[in-house]
Amino acid sequence: MGNIVLTSCGIIDEDFKERFYGVVSKDDLANRKVVYITTAMDGEPDDDRTWVDEEFATILELGISKENIVEYKIGKSEEDIDDFDIIYMMGGNTFYLLDVIRKTGFGEKIRGFLSKGKIYIGSSAGSIIMGNTIEAAALFDENNVGMTEFTALKLVDGIIVPHANRKEAFINNLRSETNEKIIPLYDGGGIIV
Repeated sequence: MGNIVLTSCGIIDEDFKERFYGVVSKDDLANRKVVYITTAMDGEPDDDRTWVDEEFATILELGISKENIVEYKIGKSEEDIDDFDIIYMMGGNTFYLLDVIRKTGFGEKIRGFLSKGKIYIGSSAGSIIMGNTIEAAALFDENNVGMTEFTALKLVDGIIVPHANRKEAFINNLRSETNEKIIPLYDGGGIIV
């Protein structure tokens, strides 16, 4: 099984970067091919994409060559993700993202990718979908697809809550309502599974 890296907004914190370099060396990253999946952004209601450019810059700051990064839209792009070493699943609207993943069967592609020992990096929505449920996304995303069943990919056991530094009351309330493990992700940092 490959490595799953869960973040709120990319790998920014220097200590977390060093832990990430324990998974793949900084020197090796320049040669790694990355499929940069931006599908979740298509579910966002506004046109402000400055955060997208800022997060893309964090990928380059890791040492990944811009020439080795290909933008990908689930269900629209024709590249084979198995030709890549790293999936970087961008944030955006979690409900929209999971809906597209379900309709295209892309969850199985992610599982197959990981079974080959490759790396998945999730950011915000890209992290939430790896857990057991996306219900927590209702706090910050509009359910613009009318989703009523919130089961996620279940590749990480727990409920993943990005931007936890801004959601402490929500997390405390969630802990009192569920027996599931809560995985808070703080901006700048993350976890490696």
